[in-house]
Amino acid sequence: MARSVIRRLWKPVIAVLTVSGSLFATTATAAEHRAAAVPPGDYCGSQEGFYGGGQYTYAEVQACLHFEDGGPPEVRVSTHNNSYYWGSAWYNASASYPAQWRAEGAVSKDGQTATYSASLRQESRDGWAGGGQLPASECGAATVTLNFHQSGPYWTGSDNDINSGERTYQIDVPC
Repeated sequence: MARSVIRRLWKPVIAVLTVSGSLFATTATAAEHRAAAVPPGDYCGSQEGFYGGGQYTYAEVQACLHFEDGGPPEVRVSTHNNSYYWGSAWYNASASYPAQWRAEGAVSKDGQTATYSASLRQESRDGWAGGGQLPASECGAATVTLNFHQSGPYWTGSDNDINSGERTYQIDVPC
């Protein structure tokens, strides 16, 4: 008789465990599936132009979040129209007169933050450098801070350097 009572008591317990166990195995929501599907490409903040001291050097700078199939997402900083003024004309950075730059900052997304640092000896008008992985690889809004410092091209005295100060950009990454 004791065994039949125990059997009757165990059946509801097993049934409750089975039902409650399925509650822990939830499936991903549609938003979570979309979050993982970032199309490959660069998603960028606005491009800003900066002059060095005396306005003899110039560069347009842009911070981007780069996503690639199969690779970890990273921060990329690019420069455009990297040039110097001499005589009465503007000239592009070159192998003879390169620009040396460094960009540092942080990326914040979904309560996570990662720092980055990118640098380049640039021997042409346009260039880019990667500088660290993102704190989260999903789509959505990210906040990127940027401090850009450049020496040259041609004018390499510290009085002529470009110093952007800290800039902040909101970059939206689509799903």
